[in-house]
Amino acid sequence: MAKVLGLLFGLALAISNPTPEAYGAYAGEQLAAYATREYCAQIPAFLPTLIEECHALVQELQPELAELFLRQTRRQNFILFSLYSTDLSLLNFGPLGISLPTYHFQTLAVAGQFYTYEIREGQTTPKKG
Repeated sequence: MAKVLGLLFGLALAISNPTPEAYGAYAGEQLAAYATREYCAQIPAFLPTLIEECHALVQELQPELAELFLRQTRRQNFILFSLYSTDLSLLNFGPLGISLPTYHFQTLAVAGQFYTYEIREGQTTPKKG
């Protein structure tokens, strides 16, 4: 009986292992929430129209943010769960010599859920020609 229950539990985990597309949607939502918190919230309160436009722009860009995230993500599929590693660089102004933040995310996907357990921010300096 215990073997049958273990097999059923393992099968349930395998079936509920989220897809890369689901991860992209999750990541896009998280990135949109971050952008809203970090950027839209910095707009002075006496500019309510600009605040609303910022929120609308972030929501409009959410599908593109999800796609960007997926292009910079590696998935390790272990059948019962997956590990996603993302090295996200939002912009590249190479010739301008601007240092931009990069982000590294580690996320566990299991039983239809995502658990981001590591977020690191770094700095990248574009390479000179």
